[in-house]
Amino acid sequence: MLNRSMKHVRNQQGVSMIEMLMVLSIFLIILAAAIIPFPKMLDSMEKEKFIDQLQADLYLAQSHAISKQEIVNVQLLTTRDSYRMKTMTAPSTVLVQRKFPDSIRHLDGSLQEIWFLPNGNTNRFGTMLFKYKDGYIKVVFQIGKGRFYVEEQ
Repeated sequence: MLNRSMKHVRNQQGVSMIEMLMVLSIFLIILAAAIIPFPKMLDSMEKEKFIDQLQADLYLAQSHAISKQEIVNVQLLTTRDSYRMKTMTAPSTVLVQRKFPDSIRHLDGSLQEIWFLPNGNTNRFGTMLFKYKDGYIKVVFQIGKGRFYVEEQ
């Protein structure tokens, strides 16, 4: 009985090089299939992050104007590819200043700047237009009540 089990142990030689290469190649094919859409997903995430951050900053400017009863200026700085939000009372306080991601550019819309008044309304209405690779992002400020929405085209 002991002889039989010893013989059985000696006959097991492990995996061959061809078997190991087959398993490794299958693993690499599966890994490559998972990595291919990754750059496109990163681009989409960058765009979504920009939209979410811009909306959050606009809501911050509006809520600051209401809570502090101050005028807040939102200005697009096209020469520096950024935007700045600051109070209009002396001394002026910068609430937010952010750069655009490299893939996003501001285009001339009808608005270069907008003010949130102490009641939360905006001083005017119009659009801010941004170019993102093959599409556009439009921030539309509506008449009255300081409402806005973001639209992707």
